Amino acid sequence: MAIHVAVVDDHPVILAGIQLALASEADIKVDAYLRDSSQLVDYLNHHTVDVVLTDYSMPSGRYGDGIAMLRFLMRRFPKIKIALLTGVVNGALLHEALNVGVYAVLGKGDDFSQLGAVIRAVAGGSTYVSSEAAAAMRAVTLAGAREPRLSKRESEVLRMLAEGLSLSEIGARVGRSPKTVGTQKLSAMKKLGLRTDADIYYYAIANGMIQASEVSRKGALPAE
Repeated sequence: MAIHVAVVDDHPVILAGIQLALASEADIKVDAYLRDSSQLVDYLNHHTVDVVLTDYSMPSGRYGDGIAMLRFLMRRFPKIKIALLTGVVNGALLHEALNVGVYAVLGKGDDFSQLGAVIRAVAGGSTYVSSEAAAAMRAVTLAGAREPRLSKRESEVLRMLAEGLSLSEIGARVGRSPKTVGTQKLSAMKKLGLRTDADIYYYAIANGMIQASEVSRKGALPAE
């Protein structure tokens, strides 16, 4: 019996890579290649699949992305198993994705040749964490209580960046130069192991610094 899959990613190159990787898997049938949460939910409202293989950061969809989207999908379509394929390699966020019920976590830097085996495992109810994702989560686990604490000003800067403000806008609001704000941003990112603005956004969401719905209304969601 074929395993029916919906694939969701807003990067055409990634979609093409997934299509190539799964082309020779006779028992896996990709029913749809979709670009955001809007297309995914619309599709699932009218079709049944066994597994959803989805990106984490897809800001254009009306159902959001990240943890908020994953929770929504699990409430709305509880029988569907979700595998996460993401360029966001922050260990805390990947831990959270598994905690909310994702069956598999893979990094976009992992070998796509494993996708067939991963989808079979997920369809059968097993969990899978790739080497890239496991390394990121292991780093968080090892840090534990020793994770560096942000200063009040660093936390303030990260929160406003996640809300979509520029360095100049933050500087005007808090009475500091954009250069000083930029230094505080880099310091906070180094402490937390964040690499991109998208990482800042998802860190802020996961740690309750902002609400995804508030940022979505401002149209300020970062690209991955």
